[in-house]
Amino acid sequence: MKLPALRVRVIIGLILIILGVTPKSIPIIIANLLFGFVILLCHRIPLRFVWKRFLFIIPFFAISAILLIIVDGQAGFIKAQMYTGRLLFVAIIMSFMMYKTSNEALIKAFQQLRVPSIFIELSFFTLRFMDVFKIEIQNMFLSIRSKGFKTGNFFSMKIVKVYGHLLGSMLVRSLQRSERIYLGMQSRGYSGQINPLENKEIPFQDWIHGCLLLVVLVTVQIFCKGAF
Repeated sequence: MKLPALRVRVIIGLILIILGVTPKSIPIIIANLLFGFVILLCHRIPLRFVWKRFLFIIPFFAISAILLIIVDGQAGFIKAQMYTGRLLFVAIIMSFMMYKTSNEALIKAFQQLRVPSIFIELSFFTLRFMDVFKIEIQNMFLSIRSKGFKTGNFFSMKIVKVYGHLLGSMLVRSLQRSERIYLGMQSRGYSGQINPLENKEIPFQDWIHGCLLLVVLVTVQIFCKGAF
């Protein structure tokens, strides 16, 4: 199935996320996840692409689940399941929105949807500096490995000290590089404003496609609410 236009994916995706994080029932959350995977399969989005986004949130899943279980016991375990299911659904929908889409195209879609400029700028700088942060991490690990560093027991004090030093250095280098990027943008005339783009017409069938996804999700949630 062909992916709808990016603007349609952004609008429908945001609505799907709102509908997906609202329910507090575990069966409905599971149904949302199944619906999300059906979307991926129908649009032929590789699971490898989705898995890359899951890797960033797995540590958060683990830490939040452990803390909730320690604090609330069995009730905390249920909350952990609920929050984990919601975040997984958000990751699936974000993969649907971002598949075969560059950061620049996403920013342009926000602009064409008349999203406030402050939100667009924050999104642009967040995406840009995430790339900067990733590059700095890769360069630093390449540097220490070239000097003979080998990953051993994570609980060794020597390894912890090395990682602690790397973390501090990485933050300092990222801040310094972000300042250079900002000064470079100012020298090229950036004044905090983004010039508007012309809106291109979106095929009517793309809107039908997006609305159909919303109708199916709402129908699934109503059915699960009545069944359980």
